Amino acid sequence: MQGKESHGDENIDDQCTGDPTAPFNEIEAFNNIWEALRWKQIRTRVPICFKKTIRNRYMLANLIYFGYAIGILVIDFNPVVNGTAGTDNSCPATGVSLDDPITPNDVTNKMYLGLGVVHLASAFLYWWAWDNRSWRDIIMIPEYLNHIEAALYIWSAAWYPREDTYGGYYTLAIHKIEMTAATVELVASFGWIMSWYMTYTRTLGRGFTLDDPDVIGFLATTISSFIYMTYNIQINVDPTQYGNNYLYTYGDIVYFVGACYYIFACLRDDHWFWFLPSSGQYGIAAGKTRVQPKVLPQFGKPPVLMCGSCRKRPKVAVIDVKEEQA
Repeated sequence: MQGKESHGDENIDDQCTGDPTAPFNEIEAFNNIWEALRWKQIRTRVPICFKKTIRNRYMLANLIYFGYAIGILVIDFNPVVNGTAGTDNSCPATGVSLDDPITPNDVTNKMYLGLGVVHLASAFLYWWAWDNRSWRDIIMIPEYLNHIEAALYIWSAAWYPREDTYGGYYTLAIHKIEMTAATVELVASFGWIMSWYMTYTRTLGRGFTLDDPDVIGFLATTISSFIYMTYNIQINVDPTQYGNNYLYTYGDIVYFVGACYYIFACLRDDHWFWFLPSSGQYGIAAGKTRVQPKVLPQFGKPPVLMCGSCRKRPKVAVIDVKEEQA
């Protein structure tokens, strides 16, 4: 789900005073990767990058998110966990009716419930990572939607043991709950793109490019959301596909790819990739770049509060033209 750009943008210049790894303060340019990977550069930069990473709230949220994505893949593809060991799944079952029973898998159900809790913890950590933003900022809306989505998945996972038949009350209710969760996730995915656009650091090595890991991460999150939506629509239209439709596994794979790129993006924000051409230091140093009348970089867009449109506006005095002429 969920994603995103480094959240320290307002006071980042003060935080990085004397930091040779800050890309916008960088005054040293490299001509090739070997020059950037000299022992002098490694010895100076790695300790500073490591110190920033272990204190980075956003990295903690990304690691939890990464573990959640791995757990989902384990359920999907480990036959021992998902209960398909020793069974032949090459030919899906045919002639399934709504009255046919569903055999619950206690291990899988407990794992889904546990991962739902992890998802909720991850959502809270992503909200907590915005330490320099008001909780009323409009960019926080996707984080609140992420909490709602996680709560819905916990609700559906708690009802998994109650499933009895394909057309049973709890089974159909779970389909509706997860359809709602998928819809919320899809809206949140576009919200994260909005948050990134409003907060990403506009400097060398960043932007709407495929070499930017943020862009790949958001594409993966949005694509997986569309896959989950398609899967849930199919299941709600035809509940007998439940258990035989594995479209969601493709979404889980794309979801995992996005989780990897979010970690890459966080490492990029801490400037671990100073030696790559995409870091923007080959032949030019960002710290020495100036554009008149502004100084690079610009740190995102100004904050917009959710309740900003509800505030009372001061009345503007209207002068009567006739009285003015008189």
